[in-house]
Amino acid sequence: MAVEWTIMIEGRNEFGDTCRKEVRIDKSWERLFDGDIGLSIDDGKKIMSALQSAVVNHEAETYSLFRRVCPDCHTFRPVKDYTARRIRTVFGTVEVRNPRWMLCRDCCPGMECAFAPLK
Repeated sequence: MAVEWTIMIEGRNEFGDTCRKEVRIDKSWERLFDGDIGLSIDDGKKIMSALQSAVVNHEAETYSLFRRVCPDCHTFRPVKDYTARRIRTVFGTVEVRNPRWMLCRDCCPGMECAFAPLK
């Protein structure tokens, strides 16, 4: 290995939750001797994919947290389960965790239904 680049991506939402993603690019001596100076297209794709994954996941979690609050009584709705959802972006497809919540038991007694905020 000739050169190792480490790029740290950090995001923080208004609740103070922090998301960190690290991308490592290794360049061998052979690549340097072949005249491959700077980042390649593959290196750029790897960096953008990691950046997009970190941003989309953090934004999806923050949005889901906002939507979990019952608009009537302002308490958290109970979690039923989690599924995965794929979101297509200009830099590729990102898979995120998609929670499903039950309706608020206090505001909607007797109603057994779940919904996912990231439809």
